[in-house]
Amino acid sequence: MSRDFPSNLRLLCSYHKSIADVCRQLGVNRSQFNRYLNGKSFPSLRLMQRMCDFFGVEESEILLPAGQFTELVRLKPSESGVRAEKNIVSAIGEDVRLASRSTLDAYVGYYFTYYNSMSHPGMILRSLTRIYRTPYGVNVKSIETVGQPGARLFTCKYEGACFVLGDRIFITVMEMLTRNEVMQIILYPSYNNRIRYMTGIVSGVAARAPRPPAATQIVYQYLGENLDLRKTFKLCGLFEPDHEDVPADVRAMLAAGSEQGRRLMEAPLP
Repeated sequence: MSRDFPSNLRLLCSYHKSIADVCRQLGVNRSQFNRYLNGKSFPSLRLMQRMCDFFGVEESEILLPAGQFTELVRLKPSESGVRAEKNIVSAIGEDVRLASRSTLDAYVGYYFTYYNSMSHPGMILRSLTRIYRTPYGVNVKSIETVGQPGARLFTCKYEGACFVLGDRIFITVMEMLTRNEVMQIILYPSYNNRIRYMTGIVSGVAARAPRPPAATQIVYQYLGENLDLRKTFKLCGLFEPDHEDVPADVRAMLAAGSEQGRRLMEAPLP
């Protein structure tokens, strides 16, 4: 075991709020972590890799002589995992990702997503979404086809992240082809053992002049973890609000909470 490892580990912890906070985010017992800090024990290879990923260093680096490691950490860019407290956005993102890791396991899979179209008011848009796990957290991909039958169709692809806070699921995605829109989705979690639907609110920008900020209801319909992607995507598109291809349960949920039949809320021009 490197004699400098405990000193290097203490240095990395100094960039965080407290050692207890580091243990909580890593999911490591505080007593055991103290043994690493005191040089009485050495983490397993698997835990060592997790710790290095968390701190943003390589295993070969954390075992360097203390003086050399201190200089290396000092020169690391702010985008690295060695985070000063002032980098609040990165710190919050890391905290949320780690806290959501196990909670979102049950939600991994494919979904039909339905929402009242922002670009074509009065229509329902059905798209295909996948929630999936990566080494860095839980990500989301969504693809949709926008346009009336017989007219030119536009494909939109969204990618982003999914996390849990306060018993709500938050999804933030960016449109990856034009990169001119970010959508924020907040969902109720599923309170049943078997996921069927999740409901919530989506906010974004309508892809039509004058591109008003808008918000409306959204429904996620769980499809499973394996399906024929090509065949399933052909079922996506725009539908009239009473179309039989849109499940009655979905139509009712999309209309719930609306006032005076208005399903889409738009911000007026100032």
